[in-house]
Amino acid sequence: MLNTDLSDRTALVTGAGRGNGRAIATQLAEHGATVVVNDLEADPAERTAEEIREAGGDAVAVTADVSEEDEVTAMVEEATGEVGTIDVLVNNAGVGDAGPFLEREDNGRFELNLDVHFWGSLNCTDAVVDDMVEQGYGKIINITSIHTKNGVGMSPEYDVGKFSLLGLTKSLALELGREGVRVNAVAPGWVDTRMVEGFSERTKEQIRDLNPFDRFAQPEEIADAVTFLATPASDYVNGHELRVDGGQVPIDSWKYDNR
Repeated sequence: MLNTDLSDRTALVTGAGRGNGRAIATQLAEHGATVVVNDLEADPAERTAEEIREAGGDAVAVTADVSEEDEVTAMVEEATGEVGTIDVLVNNAGVGDAGPFLEREDNGRFELNLDVHFWGSLNCTDAVVDDMVEQGYGKIINITSIHTKNGVGMSPEYDVGKFSLLGLTKSLALELGREGVRVNAVAPGWVDTRMVEGFSERTKEQIRDLNPFDRFAQPEEIADAVTFLATPASDYVNGHELRVDGGQVPIDSWKYDNR
């Protein structure tokens, strides 16, 4: 029987105030986990935590900029003081700021994407991994992207951030797997979240045309994949990137016209 029981586990989900992160946090709680809901802002984090509590689950809200190591350290200390050791870490916090390389300016986009996607995930991992190793069990799930399949034109900053996170996933899986800690990734395709709300209709239509299902994913479908990797059902899965993209055909020469 598929074991998806998380009733004895505590999960930290970053960027969980909305979108994919909110869906992931609420679904982990539905499977019994105590959830630490992180967001950059207090109100979205508290709304997600309150939704979980109203549904009968356990959740606490914490704020931190994951790209700031000292804020992450303080966040994890606060969370573990309330709920104990973090057993499952979902590095979901992300940004979508990108544009054509040939139109680059000194706008800090590369720094921002690396700060959040790579360094943010590394900061959070660093803050919880020692306890995971000490107890001989843990799940680290990094949210990468369809971009890691072969990149997407006009989005080098975002691609670099997500490719670096995939590399971290693969490397840590080899080392930490020996300590009982599984490290995996979920690579969403295009999801119906705030990130795509500003896309032009032409861009949305092109994305849908390249997808066998002719639609965007829903956040709950991303949460399904994360939940599988978080539960005992996936205890023999390590170093894997689970793609949830509907079989999307790569967009090789796609120009952003949504700004």
